Amino acid sequence: MEQSTKDNIVGYAGSLFGAFLFVSAINLIIVPQGLFSGTMTGIAQMIESVLRAFVGLQIPEGSNVTGIAVLMLNIPLLALAMRVTSKGFLYKSVVTIIFTATTMSLMPIPLQPLIDDPLTSCIIGGALAGFGAGFTLRCGGSGGGTDIIGVYCSVKYPNFTVGKVSIIIGSIVFSYAAIVYDFNTVIYSVLFTAFYIVAIDHAHFQNIKTSALIFTRNPEAVQAVVHKLGRGATCWEGQGAYTGKHSHIFTTVISKYETHRLKRIVNDADPNAFIIFNNKVDVSGNFERRL
Repeated sequence: MEQSTKDNIVGYAGSLFGAFLFVSAINLIIVPQGLFSGTMTGIAQMIESVLRAFVGLQIPEGSNVTGIAVLMLNIPLLALAMRVTSKGFLYKSVVTIIFTATTMSLMPIPLQPLIDDPLTSCIIGGALAGFGAGFTLRCGGSGGGTDIIGVYCSVKYPNFTVGKVSIIIGSIVFSYAAIVYDFNTVIYSVLFTAFYIVAIDHAHFQNIKTSALIFTRNPEAVQAVVHKLGRGATCWEGQGAYTGKHSHIFTTVISKYETHRLKRIVNDADPNAFIIFNNKVDVSGNFERRL
């Protein structure tokens, strides 16, 4: 079996394993406590709550329709992702989202919380869900929601970051919880989301550093990266060993979310440019993390 095929199998398996941990944390720990996630999953929970309370939808005990809502919410997001992401990321995300939605719908929800103390549930559930989502991202996939929005915004609207998207979504979910439920539900839901964000941040897709080495004959490509991407670069002059032609070489460090935008910026300036990416980068110094 070729190495690339093995890598793909490992990547898909790791992505699904992370999704399983995330769903387990939500269905087994958070939902039995009556708490909400301040993410796109929280929007799906909110939709289910509205269907139960105001539409009169009858859902058997121990089950939910949150998984179906998650799938429906991600369909338009996947349509956006098709325009700006690599095929590998898109395919893996589709498989992961379908797996997440299916598992979330089929995994039984305990009628009583597995952990009595709500704060302990927030800590354990947040750590487990965050690690699962982060592991999925580490394996090159995505569970959808804000991750896909973050990739899209990094390309189309670089000043509108995934962090801002998360704040907007969280505000909607927590405002609903405050109106329909009680103050304790809001507080513990906020705590769970905070622990979740801290956990996922340690392995978050956009915080994985990537170094890029660009070879181009157009010096404007260098300036385009510096001004449009807002990243520093180190440049030097080179010469093709085969062609003997002069070239500009520059290197920079970016977050993984910025790789697609860097490709587009460089290719717009020089379609014949050659780019090398290295994901195994340890950065010490002034590197700006853009959440």
